[in-house]
Amino acid sequence: MAQSHVIPAEVDEVRVTTVVDGVIDVLMAGTEVAERYMLGPKWLPVVGSSPNPLGNMHLVAEHGFSALIKVIRGGSTSTVLFDTGVSQSGLPNNLDDLEIKAPDLQAIILSHGHADHSLGLPGLLQRLGARNLPLVLHPDAYLDRKIVLPDGYELQLPAPRKADFQREYIEVIEETGSCMLVDGGILVSGEVARRTEFETGFAIHYANRGGAWEPDPLIMDDQCAIMNLRGQRLVVITGCGHAGIINIIQNAQALPGIQTIHAVIGGFHLTGGLFEPIIPATVSALQEIGPRYIVPGHCTGWAATHRIAQAMPEAFIQNSVGTEFVFRAAD
Repeated sequence: MAQSHVIPAEVDEVRVTTVVDGVIDVLMAGTEVAERYMLGPKWLPVVGSSPNPLGNMHLVAEHGFSALIKVIRGGSTSTVLFDTGVSQSGLPNNLDDLEIKAPDLQAIILSHGHADHSLGLPGLLQRLGARNLPLVLHPDAYLDRKIVLPDGYELQLPAPRKADFQREYIEVIEETGSCMLVDGGILVSGEVARRTEFETGFAIHYANRGGAWEPDPLIMDDQCAIMNLRGQRLVVITGCGHAGIINIIQNAQALPGIQTIHAVIGGFHLTGGLFEPIIPATVSALQEIGPRYIVPGHCTGWAATHRIAQAMPEAFIQNSVGTEFVFRAAD
């Protein structure tokens, strides 16, 4: 029996703005698709008010991730927030400085429940106003988790609480499979099928299920957002990439049955001693897939980012907080 595909609606344009990430460089040059946040009048000090020439700088970088996704189709624009960063102040601060209004959001997607992607939610919810806003997450996003280091040290990973969302104007969508948002313009992957031999998960990661801690290396709530540029070219946004960036891309191709990857943006989780050994296999697979643009960020790590930049110089773009990536359908 032929596979039943889930195909997001074709869109004319996808715009992705990095709202929260660990890197900011306001002097970075733009590219044909990367519109950088530039120094402007609001950065300049009022004469006599501050000896610091960058005293009015507002954008902040944090160890977390959040991206604003806009899909444009036939003159209509839909706006979704993918992840919310690590703090209740960082996300609202950057939204304000980028002049992004929370009430304009039409949905929120959580890539997974880890703190650096979800703890900005309470601060955001205070700004949304009374309306029925969809919030998409996997049920495992609520799990308490921890990382147990080889020396026995335990790093607790706070999770979002259902009570935070039990408000009459939030429509919580708990889904393990794929789902569509904004009239089919954005496909949320749901659980990612694990296909590769080398992306085996996070061996020292644990989850509390039913009051007992157990190994949770696969982090099955990890999911991505997929957009379909007119002409069947996919744009993929990933949070941490715990499923493995190659698994994520292959799953994104399989869901709609579309092979061409136009752009991949987000965290690829290749930093640290556990993951650096799989960098060569990952880069080789990325070269084979051949995305037109690739924007590693957040937890990708210095070593992997530089290997990708060296191996794929025409596709690689350095991420930075405030950058808007603009991908348009071919004429």
